[in-house]
Amino acid sequence: MARFRELKSQVFGVLGAVDWEDKLESLLVLPPKQLIGPLFSFLLHPPEIKWHAVTAFGVIVPRMAEQNISDALNVMRRFLWNMQRNSSNSGWGISESMGEVMAQSERLAKRFHKQIVSYIQNPDCFGFGNNYIEHPQLRQMAYWGLGRLSQASPEFTAKAAPDLLQALPGEGDASKALICWTLGSLRAKEAQSALEELVDSTSELELYRNRRLTRVTLGAMAKEALQAIQYRSRS
Repeated sequence: MARFRELKSQVFGVLGAVDWEDKLESLLVLPPKQLIGPLFSFLLHPPEIKWHAVTAFGVIVPRMAEQNISDALNVMRRFLWNMQRNSSNSGWGISESMGEVMAQSERLAKRFHKQIVSYIQNPDCFGFGNNYIEHPQLRQMAYWGLGRLSQASPEFTAKAAPDLLQALPGEGDASKALICWTLGSLRAKEAQSALEELVDSTSELELYRNRRLTRVTLGAMAKEALQAIQYRSRS
């Protein structure tokens, strides 16, 4: 237990540092399996630490996959188990971490991408699936995980476009913005009219992207998605 507390303190010192991205490399000298427990605990911390832990999962678990795929698969299964537990408290930070890990590991994305898509597939709309996340805030973070994977490897999430368009009208503004991000990454031409309806929205949200927390508007995310779609149409 003393060793775990010491390791947790060491990881926290990295994730909370001003130059945390540079310090992240210092964790890679440690056995990856020892870092997983502390990282899970930091998913319940305030946003800055939580998101840095998500990024760290995306660095460490793909490295594990290269060294020992069984260890990496165990982490992914732990993610899935946490999402399947009855308590909503177990899901915080999980789908975000899954998305980040798969964005950094094609090998793991091939195996688990359908799982993160299933979290946003409402069976009432599509008549199939039982992994849909009912909790709005947890579902919002599943949209982030899907958006992150789509940003890195849209080929794994392209089939989610109809689900996203179906969900868009009924979601809150923060989720709508994340759906815009994903639809733009997917270059989903069929989403243009729905996106055009959102470009004037001034509703703000905090978005973690490119390892930075920034404030954006729903309208700006819709415009960004439209530009990405239109760029593809011209090219």
